[in-house]
Amino acid sequence: MITVGVIANPAAGKDIRRLVAAGRVVSNQEKANTLRRVFAGLVSANVDRVLVMPDLSRLAAPAMEDVENQIEARYLEMPRIDHQDGSTRAARMMADAGAGAIVTLGGDGTNRVVAKGVGDVPLVPISTGTNNVFPQMIEGTLAGIAAGSVAMGVVGVDAAITRCKRFDIFVDEELVDIALIDAAVSTEMFVGARAVWNMDTVEDVFLTRAEPASIGISAVGSQLRPVSIDEPLGLHLRLGEGDGPTARSVKAPIAPGMVPEVAVSEWDVMQPGERRRIDRRPGTIALDGEREVTLLPNQVVEIALTLDGPKVVDVAHALRLLAPKIDTGE
Repeated sequence: MITVGVIANPAAGKDIRRLVAAGRVVSNQEKANTLRRVFAGLVSANVDRVLVMPDLSRLAAPAMEDVENQIEARYLEMPRIDHQDGSTRAARMMADAGAGAIVTLGGDGTNRVVAKGVGDVPLVPISTGTNNVFPQMIEGTLAGIAAGSVAMGVVGVDAAITRCKRFDIFVDEELVDIALIDAAVSTEMFVGARAVWNMDTVEDVFLTRAEPASIGISAVGSQLRPVSIDEPLGLHLRLGEGDGPTARSVKAPIAPGMVPEVAVSEWDVMQPGERRRIDRRPGTIALDGEREVTLLPNQVVEIALTLDGPKVVDVAHALRLLAPKIDTGE
């Protein structure tokens, strides 16, 4: 049975950055409409079954009603948990149920927690969050067609799937969390509102990629040394004033409508498998834009770059591969 999973985060696009920056607000109504388009794309791709993560806002309900007589669409048998652990659990259940692809609605943070449970199932991430380096700004119908084609195993479409990088966070040798795009060491002692928007509180930044056309903390790195999704390396930036050979001051869009000048005292490249120790105490580590790990005394905290991140589908590339090949005779 050809199966696709759908995980939509009701909280994506609604954090404190709407107050301190000019971040867009993606309403639940818009997310529900996006899901209706995703489901239409899945039907057109002849998918047999759609598994949906239940949520308290019932974002997928209108879409499920649309396709009631065309496709099997049902919620996973799990509690409706509007917490990140629910997304990880849902992804793991979808992978165990044989999903050939999982469509996500959210930002970098949403996809981070999904990646913790997805295994080798390719993700089709649609941007509805704030920091949107990992997910794509793509129309829902097209995302559904691409996800369905990947799940169907259409010949050639696997060329549009890329294995991403990630950072592993170790505390006393135990893997405690991951980051897909950036990990920022903050002087803030508490998780609080989670989102990072004041660069004066950030000491170190670790990046799996740094693309000039992205927004968020990774934009700082893009002004120093652009790094693409498939380049097998990362960056480590130490923020603050400095006079070393790599010291720079750059302007970067760290949040929607926020382009501050950021001083970088030094930076260098990280290689896959390389571990670096984080000595800041007390403090927190923000993962993909949100503070998640509290740094406590007497802990040994390390970060390592790995090439074994989640698989992601480039929707535009997949659709090009699906297009008929016309012999022009040239």
